[in-house]
Amino acid sequence: MTNDSPHGQAQASNTDAAATRSGYPAGLGRRLGAMFYDGLLILALWFLSSFIWVALTNQVAQGLGFRLMLALEWFGFYVFFWRNRGQTLGMRAWRLRLIDGSGQRVSLAKAVQRVALAPISLACLGLGYLWLFVDPEKRTWHDRWSQTFVVHIPDD
Repeated sequence: MTNDSPHGQAQASNTDAAATRSGYPAGLGRRLGAMFYDGLLILALWFLSSFIWVALTNQVAQGLGFRLMLALEWFGFYVFFWRNRGQTLGMRAWRLRLIDGSGQRVSLAKAVQRVALAPISLACLGLGYLWLFVDPEKRTWHDRWSQTFVVHIPDD
């Protein structure tokens, strides 16, 4: 294990930090389940945004500006939830949490970095995600690049 691993560290007095540190690396199935749930939420957000776009501009929802708006919503969704809660709504349903090497919520810079790099893991035919099967800490490429961990929080 590397020095930035939260696994095996002493329990903290804060119950939230203690619960996070007592988690274990999240597998691909849980990650994909959370991604599916989050995808449904983002799709709903995009439907709402499209409706508002058409109502305000009286134009068909297309073009570079519209696509940039959707991309920013996707980007902002993950950055907001990872930075402020340590988990998206999909991750919450699947009992997953994103943490840094000390077991705490990630910084804004790490959240931005992770969101920016995650598509690379997917674009390489998913190899960045499949990497967790050979990684001793079950981390994906974007986990490693952003120095973050996705942990499964056990039931209480």
